[in-house]
Amino acid sequence: MLQVPRFQRPLVWNWDRRRELLRSIRDGIPIGAVMVWRTATTSIECYNYLGPYKLRSPDLNSTRSYLLDGVQRLSTLYGALHKPSTGYAMDYADDYVEDGEDLIVDDADGPDDFVGSDGGFNVFVDLKNMDFCIPEYDDVTDLMPLNIVYDSVALLQYQRRLSVAGEDDLIIASDEIARAFRDYKLPIIPITTDDVDMATRTFQRINSQGAKMSEAHMVHALTWSSQFDLRREMNDIVKELLSGLGWGHLDEDPILKAIKAAFGLDVYKTNAQELSDALKSEPTVVREVVQAISRVAGFLWTDCGVPSPDFVPYALQIVVLAEAFRHKPDQSNKDRENLRAWFWVTTYGELFAGMSGDRVQLALADMRQMLSSETPCWTWKRPWEERPLARTFDFRAARTKALVFRLAERQNRVLGNLAGSKLLANSGRKAVVQVVPWVNASRSTYSSPANRFLVAPGEAPALKERILGNSLTQVDRDCHMIDDQACLALSQGDYSGFAEARLWRLEREERDFLSPLVSGFLEPRLDVVDQ
Repeated sequence: MLQVPRFQRPLVWNWDRRRELLRSIRDGIPIGAVMVWRTATTSIECYNYLGPYKLRSPDLNSTRSYLLDGVQRLSTLYGALHKPSTGYAMDYADDYVEDGEDLIVDDADGPDDFVGSDGGFNVFVDLKNMDFCIPEYDDVTDLMPLNIVYDSVALLQYQRRLSVAGEDDLIIASDEIARAFRDYKLPIIPITTDDVDMATRTFQRINSQGAKMSEAHMVHALTWSSQFDLRREMNDIVKELLSGLGWGHLDEDPILKAIKAAFGLDVYKTNAQELSDALKSEPTVVREVVQAISRVAGFLWTDCGVPSPDFVPYALQIVVLAEAFRHKPDQSNKDRENLRAWFWVTTYGELFAGMSGDRVQLALADMRQMLSSETPCWTWKRPWEERPLARTFDFRAARTKALVFRLAERQNRVLGNLAGSKLLANSGRKAVVQVVPWVNASRSTYSSPANRFLVAPGEAPALKERILGNSLTQVDRDCHMIDDQACLALSQGDYSGFAEARLWRLEREERDFLSPLVSGFLEPRLDVVDQ
């Protein structure tokens, strides 16, 4: 009886890769063997579902068969070929989270976790071109559901409808599709052993080829034991300590890097085996690090106005700050003042862009030294300089995020009650909108940071109307940093001039904010050189 161990990756294939698999079966092309670990003595925690198919629990004292290689392929096949019972989509709709263009399973949620597929599991066949479609991307009206190929009654009923419509060619095509899937042979390679370490090493080796695994999945596989499940441990602790802070979706990578830092390991050079060995000897570090990250989340919100990890300019800033709060959980006002200056200095200087492992280790050492002495510590080889704001708004850039925080901070001051920060926390990127439309401006003006305004999405059309109609209120001007020169340009219909004037005002706001932080943080240590 096949089981899927929890150290396996959830489904990461997108629809293009899944469709290629189905095309291979249609054409009789081999898709590789499935590898199964069979053991009579080892019982490990497994997923309850594979795609939409509920996996039965094995009988007591029976041989277990754990899927080592083939999760992506079998999840695709079960998802496409299995006919879910009525109500399945409703029952499990909450187990899906959106990830870019595809839906994957959030295996931390719900009592019946599974290795999933896309939201509907509804794959159809266009019998005219013999290709596969899904409702998310295609019009599937009147196409054949692929999940009827193993249901003779349903297939016959579908073919009768085609016969009534006189579509004999499509009946032949439906038979060809059904026969291709029914006759397809999928090799199974069994690994029979009760040695858990051997099975884990096998998993590591076969998954080091083909699609690259994340480091988190590899470490999970290497650290797994009946007493320690890293993924479940991490998910449970993150849910407990970070979800209430809006950080529950934090990626595993900065957590793992922070764990390496806690062990004194190089965050880049340390491989999965070295980290797993350290975790086996001291698994409590996971909770210790996530607790530190929860303090980082609180600090970034209260002291810097950063509402979630999505807005942190560099993931490595989370790693270094986590080590700071792990190293010294109870920090003085001076510590927090130094940390706040450090955060903005590293952001405006773009100091974590393309940073090497050696530089990260130096940043961690500086941080520990700064907390021990309560004095800013700066041992970077190159002098600090503020990086200029790009002329095109790109939310992924550190300097762009820094500008958004200045927009929010400005509204905090004008409207009070953290209005700007709360707007950013509640609406995220949707609150940062373009106002001057493409037809009214040049391409450079349209894409400029000066054409970005922090406003509730529902209020954006009214703000746009006031700006284009040159009817701004004083509150508008104060909130969005629109000075007399920018208003004059608006009155003349000069939107390029408006953008230039507002950009100058935004840059001045940033300089006024940053200058005292830089002078207080850097000047005492400008003579320090690299060791």
